[in-house]
Amino acid sequence: MKKELLESIIIVGDLGEIKAYRVKEEITIDPRDTAQVSHKHNKGTLIEALRPELVTAVDFVDAHRKISEEVTDKEGNYKGHFGSASGEPHNLKLEIERRLLKEIADTIMKIVRENDPKKWHLAFPAEHNQALLKLIDPDVATKLGVNISEDLTKEKAEKLLERFGA
Repeated sequence: MKKELLESIIIVGDLGEIKAYRVKEEITIDPRDTAQVSHKHNKGTLIEALRPELVTAVDFVDAHRKISEEVTDKEGNYKGHFGSASGEPHNLKLEIERRLLKEIADTIMKIVRENDPKKWHLAFPAEHNQALLKLIDPDVATKLGVNISEDLTKEKAEKLLERFGA
């Protein structure tokens, strides 16, 4: 059991959602105990173990919207007076991603500031990981411990502890 993770915050996310867990300590029965140990008089060996407890989960609705819901015309769908396309090229997808990253960064900073952990850890997909970190204020960024460039949002909470070094 790594005591460094105790009372820290683990944040996992992607452009569609983030989940934040506080790492707590609990007393539990050792999972390595065999069936012979667990009987009427001896319920097993008690051990201290780390357990992630969900603090918050946030869905970002804009990540699930389609570009076609945002615009009514695509580039080049309409011919102008002189045979040229009137639809202008746009970077709407990039703009939506930029706004989402800003919203995610703001949410992460709020979570870290409200919970005030000694350390917080992050797992976010590689393609947006560094862009997200650039949006995190320095006072929050200095508390960042482990940073994993992967999407671990589907990972079971108990497995997250292993991924972050417990």
